[in-house]
Amino acid sequence: MKTYYLKFKVIPTESNEHYTLVEGAWASCWVLENDPQSAYAQADFFIGKYDWLIEKVEEYPVEVTREFFIERDIGLEQYDKAQKEGFVIAYMAWSRDGKTTAGPFIQNPSFHFEIPNFLAKQKELSQSGRCLHFDGNHRCKNIVNAHSIQKNQSLVSISKDGHVYRLSPKFSIIKKNNGRLTYEKCGINRVSTFLGFCKKHDNELFEPIDNYPLLPTDQQVILYAYRSLCRELFVKENALRLIEDQLPNIPDGNSIKELLLGTKEGTAFGLKNLEEHKSIYDESLRGKSYFKIRYVLFISKQKPFVAFSGLLYPEFDFMGRHLQDLGDHQQTLDLITFCSAPLDSGWGVLFSWHESSSKSCVDFMRSLATMMHEGKHLGDLLFRMVISNCENLAIAPEWWDDLPQEQKEKIESKASSMANIFSMTKPSYLLEGLEGIASWDFESIIDNMN
Repeated sequence: MKTYYLKFKVIPTESNEHYTLVEGAWASCWVLENDPQSAYAQADFFIGKYDWLIEKVEEYPVEVTREFFIERDIGLEQYDKAQKEGFVIAYMAWSRDGKTTAGPFIQNPSFHFEIPNFLAKQKELSQSGRCLHFDGNHRCKNIVNAHSIQKNQSLVSISKDGHVYRLSPKFSIIKKNNGRLTYEKCGINRVSTFLGFCKKHDNELFEPIDNYPLLPTDQQVILYAYRSLCRELFVKENALRLIEDQLPNIPDGNSIKELLLGTKEGTAFGLKNLEEHKSIYDESLRGKSYFKIRYVLFISKQKPFVAFSGLLYPEFDFMGRHLQDLGDHQQTLDLITFCSAPLDSGWGVLFSWHESSSKSCVDFMRSLATMMHEGKHLGDLLFRMVISNCENLAIAPEWWDDLPQEQKEKIESKASSMANIFSMTKPSYLLEGLEGIASWDFESIIDNMN
């Protein structure tokens, strides 16, 4: 990440602890971000969080280095602090009588977000099971921790002493490691699980993919897609309920509340689309009609070191071209799922979609073919796509532990850039990055796009 410096002229709100004494202040910000737009958005949020209003932008985001502050003791201290914490803000204020100034000083916000309560509610929701099977209902008993990533043939095969690396869930609450996502070691029984099916339906429905390698058949493909879809639906339902639970506890006008309100709108729209797609898959599975599933399978003979399962509404293709407008909440978005899958010999990366989503998904896959034709390495393209778009991912400890620290940080930064709530998705996010790290090679491709 780059370090950006910004400066604002701000005035205190009535909730500000310095309101009665301070007329205004200069707010200097040091932000670790990937681009100036994201740095500005983050600074704007934190200034509001600490009960100030921006009156004027004195200095727009400019990339800086440590040398820039060598002769400025206060600035150097804040710069070094930002390298550890990801964001620092310092205020230099003047009094209402115009006679005194103060700063830099530490600002205490009027509202403190209760992280323990947030985490407790998050845990409570994650443990609230329900069966998402197309014939499931309130009568389903014995809800189990279903694996959204195939366990016995995938997670076990890459684990060491029953453990793999996964993304740390702490990133969204605590800004550490320069605001970068990190990977932590975890037992495979806790990886990719969700309380989304009863034991009976989970065993019966997914038996063709849990107990057999991918061939592929249309039935197997639609089951892999359905499991990815149900897991994401479960996560989105819980996320929306969590936001709705927290909003009443936050005062109006607070920047945290404004952020959550925007997040709620996006989450509700995403959930609505997931529900609509699930109903399509429900109908196909209930009628055992699998012929409308479309897929592309990339086959590798190598030993796998990752296992993953995810989905996305493709906004940009591998060439940076726009596919669909995710901001248009009046439409149903095209959806594609992707996952790793065990084969008789080796493993595969499987993309799949219902034919009703073909408009965007076919163009998405054709752009990948174009990039391959232009000489781009397929393994780099796929690895970049997976790291950018999938948090439901497990990594083999032997592979991760042997990676140079520099490559680990590149992977973490790529994953973080897509999870950053202050950053817009760049059209070019699939065009470059992480080259030569995975060394994935694929010998053949199977598809039924036509």
